[in-house]
Formats: sequence, structure tokens, C-alpha cells
Amino acid sequence: MLRQIWLILILVGIVSIFGGCDKEKLPSRDHIPILKQNLYALEQAVIARNRAAVDSLLSVEILDVGQDSDSLLRLVYGPTDDFPFYRLGNYDIFYDNNIAVINCYIMDSTEQTDRPLRLQYQYNEELWLLKEFRVGDTDTTDL
Repeated sequence: MLRQIWLILILVGIVSIFGGCDKEKLPSRDHIPILKQNLYALEQAVIARNRAAVDSLLSVEILDVGQDSDSLLRLVYGPTDDFPFYRLGNYDIFYDNNIAVINCYIMDSTEQTDRPLRLQYQYNEELWLLKEFRVGDTDTTDL
């Protein structure tokens, strides 16, 4: 009888240990500096109006939503290329293991926060690539 109780306790312990392994792994904090660097690289590519540099930061899937480097530059600088651009500022980063959302503002030299921008990144093959961008949408329910 005592042997059966010990066996049951051992089995319960093993099940509880391995039962916790089914939970989704928390995202690594190591992704934060990488996402910050991606935002900075995107900002610098936009400042330089370098389509090739912007393209290198985009996921192929961005084409599925009808976006590309040209549409991003048009969004930032305006359809007639007359909007001033200084930086992407006041950002917040939300992420899980596969998707990241960066909410920021397209700012001119006065650093006004009247042009919100939502950037959605996807983690593919050890790279965070821009999958979609939206104006004024700060919803993070996609995570």
C-alpha cells in the first residue's frame, strides 16, 4: 500500500513537471534591442529615401497587403512629396514569439505626435521583417 502511494506521488510529480512544458514559451527579451535597431534602420532608410534599404527590411508578405517601399515613402513624405520628416519617435514595442507591433509617430522637426504609425513585424528565419504598416492604428490585439 505504501509502495502504491509513493508510485502515485511520483507519477503526479512527473505529470505536473511535464504538464507545464506544454505552455507557450515567453518571448525573449533579447528581441527588444533587435526591434529597436530595426526601427532605427527603417528611420535612416526613410530619411535617405533609399528604396533598396527599405526593401531590405520588408517581409515578402507585405506585398500581399499591397504595400512596398514606395508606399511607405509616400505615406511618410506625402503623395506630392511635401511632408517634412525628421524621425520615427515616441515608440512602444509589443511582441510575442512571432509578431511584434511598434506604435510610433512620423515626426517633423517640431516632433508633433499628430501622425501615428503602426508597424507590424513578423519573425521569420531569425529575422524581424516589416509585414505591414498602418496610419493611426494603435491596436495590439494581433499579438
